[in-house]
Amino acid sequence: MTGSELVNLYEFSFGALNRNLDGITNEESLFLPEPAGNCINWVLGHIVAARNTVLTLAGAPPIANSEAASRYRRGSAPLKSRDEVPDLGTLRGWLSDSQHQLIPALAVISEEALSRPVPEALRRPPLTGSVGEALARLAYHESYHNGQIGLLRRLAGKSGAIA
Repeated sequence: MTGSELVNLYEFSFGALNRNLDGITNEESLFLPEPAGNCINWVLGHIVAARNTVLTLAGAPPIANSEAASRYRRGSAPLKSRDEVPDLGTLRGWLSDSQHQLIPALAVISEEALSRPVPEALRRPPLTGSVGEALARLAYHESYHNGQIGLLRRLAGKSGAIA
């Protein structure tokens, strides 16, 4: 996978995320599906936290600080109605900021950089193999959660955003 192919994946995902989030209020983003699952706020925060890793692999600085991102890391507890977390507007701002850094970083990433092994500090399943392979897996990861936001949007009473 080349940098330009990764740019296409992340541009498409960003557009779909924004369509899925359009019209969602902060209150709706905190709706907890029953009997279990995460709300839009957690899923979007999780995407932003994962983008910190994407940015690092692409040679750019992370967006969300580690304290804020820790609430959304893999394996963290689902949000509860009284949890203090960044609001939807803040998360969308971080998503946008990550996009503005990620696209230029991927556009110039070399084949050599993509073929290097994932740095030891980040190496854990599914982040194994080369940087390029890890970035492709993280693009799939983002798409998976983007689909969840689409379903959560409907559970919050909104119509589907992507036809």
